[in-house]
Amino acid sequence: MSELVGLIIGILLTLFIYSYLIGDNPLYRISVHLLVGVSAAYAVVVVVRQLLLPIWQQIQANPTGADSVIWLVPILFVLMLLTRRLPSVSWLGNTTLALLVGVGAAVALLGSLTGTLWPQIVNVRPATPLQGIVIAVLTISTLLAFQFTALRPRSSGIWQPGIGQRSVAVIGRIVLTMTFGALFAMLLSTGLILLAERFSYFITELVQRF
Repeated sequence: MSELVGLIIGILLTLFIYSYLIGDNPLYRISVHLLVGVSAAYAVVVVVRQLLLPIWQQIQANPTGADSVIWLVPILFVLMLLTRRLPSVSWLGNTTLALLVGVGAAVALLGSLTGTLWPQIVNVRPATPLQGIVIAVLTISTLLAFQFTALRPRSSGIWQPGIGQRSVAVIGRIVLTMTFGALFAMLLSTGLILLAERFSYFITELVQRF
């Protein structure tokens, strides 16, 4: 009986999610709120069971050990972050926030360089030299499309991009538009495949039970 109830709830939530195709509606918002709430609750349980409890047990077993003392540093940063809720001492949390942003940016940048850009440079083997030149030009144009500084001042003193800079930015934006279009098409096709798979699973389960 419980499995049947879970199956019906799964069907309803799937329909609620895909109801966004006809516009934003309360059913879609309910399903999204449930997804966010369940995900947050699951994350909290995982953190407590796999991080906080092992740390607490380790500190209880050997309070003066090196492995226990070193945990005082992250605990101190967490306490400083909690002071953000207190206006009088909220400035103490700025250090933790700065550390989080700095480390997060460094990790993201290193991951992009070593996980995306460098493998592409090393593994891409153009069929012809012309193809390699085209790939290089499009890549550079895409990167320069994010340049927001200008190189040539107008007579009025307002800095405006030159013709060459605008041309490169236009090419980069065209490449970005084509890339985002392809990604959206792939995302849409993946969503339709998942929807078909879900309906196939639900129909199979219902037929087997009735």
